This record gives sequence, structure tokens and C-alpha cells, in this order.
Amino acid sequence: MYVCICHALNDKQVSKALDTGAHTPASIFRHHGCQVQCGKCVPLMREMANDHRNRQCGACATTCTPEPANADAYPYGVAAE
Repeated sequence: MYVCICHALNDKQVSKALDTGAHTPASIFRHHGCQVQCGKCVPLMREMANDHRNRQCGACATTCTPEPANADAYPYGVAAE
């Protein structure tokens, strides 16, 4: 399933970014070397990141905040973080 139409990112690509350390929509975009365009995918990416964190971290999901992938690659606004 496509998650981001603007960059043709599907759910498997988003999951791969989450598996490698991304934890926000902005860090998912950084992982794939792109930036937020229209922003319609951000709520779904945020939900996928929360679900991934809950599966990986369990009880510590609310306190565990790993560094985003490629954090210094692109400047992002608050909306995608």
C-alpha cells in the first residue's frame, strides 16, 4: 500500500526506515532522502511509527526516543517531527 503518493513510498519502505531507527515522519523522509510535500501522509506515518515503537519497546514506548535516521540531512518543520 502506498503511504506517500508524492514520493511513492509504500508501507514496506516506511517499515524499513522504522526498523533502521526512524521514529517520526520527518526521520522517515530523511531516511529516503526526501522531504514532506503535501503532508497528507504524515498522520498515517505517525501512526505507523507509534505502532512500531509499541511493538519494539513495549512498556518503555512512552519514554524511549531514539535518534532519527540521517538527522542532519534535511531541515524540517515541526509538522513532520
